[in-house]
Amino acid sequence: MATTTVAEARNAEPLLEPAPTLVAQVRKFLWAASGMFSTSSLSLAFLDYFTGGSSQQAATHFLAAVVAAALFGVATFLKLGPDEA
Repeated sequence: MATTTVAEARNAEPLLEPAPTLVAQVRKFLWAASGMFSTSSLSLAFLDYFTGGSSQQAATHFLAAVVAAALFGVATFLKLGPDEA
């Protein structure tokens, strides 16, 4: 079992980080939501094509995926997402 001394306890940095602002949380949510919507629309388009669904519906899903991917690209370009991405 590890023990700490008083000197080590005084030098320890606090683990608390400042809470993100509401604007930062909304920006990160919009960035993540546009990427997830693009992925789900693209998978629905391929599912419609492969299962023999209507090509009109598949085309609509594909168009939605392309538009969402473009929004995701713009959001990423403007650095609306997390810093680690």
